[in-house]
Amino acid sequence: MEPGSKSEAPVPRAIWREALAFGRTSDMLHRHGGNSRRAKSMSTEKLTLIRPDRREHRAAIHDFTGKAFGYPYWAWLTRSRESYFDQSHYDWSASTIGLLGGRIVTHWGVWGFDMRVGTATLRVAGIGAVCTHGGMRRRGLMARTIAAACEAMRDAGYDASLLFGIGGFYHRFGYVRAWPDCTYVVRTERLPTGRPAGKVRKIAPRHRPELARLYNRCHAGRTGTAVRPTYLRRGKEWEGRLWTDGAGHPAGYLFFGAHHGSFHLGDHAGEAGQVLRVLGRVARRRGEKEIRLSSLHHDSELARRLRRGDCRVELGYHESGSAMIRTLNLRAALAKLAPELSRRLRLSHLADWSGRLAMADSREKAALEITGGKVRAAAPGRTKHAIRGGDAIAQLLIGTDEPAETIASHALRLSGDAKELVGVLFPNQHPMLGAWDHF
Repeated sequence: MEPGSKSEAPVPRAIWREALAFGRTSDMLHRHGGNSRRAKSMSTEKLTLIRPDRREHRAAIHDFTGKAFGYPYWAWLTRSRESYFDQSHYDWSASTIGLLGGRIVTHWGVWGFDMRVGTATLRVAGIGAVCTHGGMRRRGLMARTIAAACEAMRDAGYDASLLFGIGGFYHRFGYVRAWPDCTYVVRTERLPTGRPAGKVRKIAPRHRPELARLYNRCHAGRTGTAVRPTYLRRGKEWEGRLWTDGAGHPAGYLFFGAHHGSFHLGDHAGEAGQVLRVLGRVARRRGEKEIRLSSLHHDSELARRLRRGDCRVELGYHESGSAMIRTLNLRAALAKLAPELSRRLRLSHLADWSGRLAMADSREKAALEITGGKVRAAAPGRTKHAIRGGDAIAQLLIGTDEPAETIASHALRLSGDAKELVGVLFPNQHPMLGAWDHF
């Protein structure tokens, strides 16, 4: 297949040179499983697990992931260079690749970001582009890769890990449901028809510092949201609109686009009424009958405004799959959450409580030392107040559900005053990561 052939869109010369330099254009279509002789010889090699080097492995990772997912190959290389890997928060120091005979056979990608939990933030490893060589599957290579990757992520300073995964797989490695799939659906005819305030203009789907600051202000305190910047660019399937205040400063924006045949709002900031007026004007000009607002935070001004009007909310719950989270360093996570936990405690009926609360997941033990309305992380020690369980401790940390539901669903064991403290320290936070920040 040549660049610019009629069978697919012209290939940028830089992309073509990258594929040639890697020496993979000749077998571009074999999808990893086609060369059984090579796969058989590779199966006798020892799997080497390393953190990828940007200079040495960049082109190979682009090529490997492009073939693994069935995405149009040249389009994937373009996307990899323009947004997904090269213009993003992909963390080369924490990602993991598996090598057999010097060739990549597994990839576990990490996109690092700070995630809000109330007024605190956790350092989170977002996981993407998880794939195994087509001819080497069902041999435990990914399980070994994940084990090494969890150590690498912890060593790199991550407190927790988040992914959007296939069903029935990631729970084996300590991941539990983080939050449900959530989409607000509103018919265009129910959107405001008034003229948007000020001047509205088109903008490209890329990172702008002033918009990141606006987003961070608008979403402060909303658990699950990312502290921007994350991606520096997004795909061309996104369109943007920006409006300014009287002084010419950005007052709000939105990014939207088509996804699986539907019209989606993917990112926004600004006063909710103005967002809906701009969105309504765009949707009517495009002839859209309804708008889907994906990954909209339950406590956002826009979600509250929609719930006061006419909309439909679609929720999808998965025991294993979709948004999933696991702890990587429980004590470090509790240390970062301590100021937020102190704030919650001081506002509660347990503000005068003092003592030690032990906490344990399936891998680690830690404790919270509480005195004078202040909470701090501490080493584990003897105490009658404890929250013990498995991987669902991660759900308590981010407030996935009402704590009583988490406790009942996962048979967490509570003793002493933990039965009262859990509701005060770990309330439901309705966490949600915005669609722009998905990896």
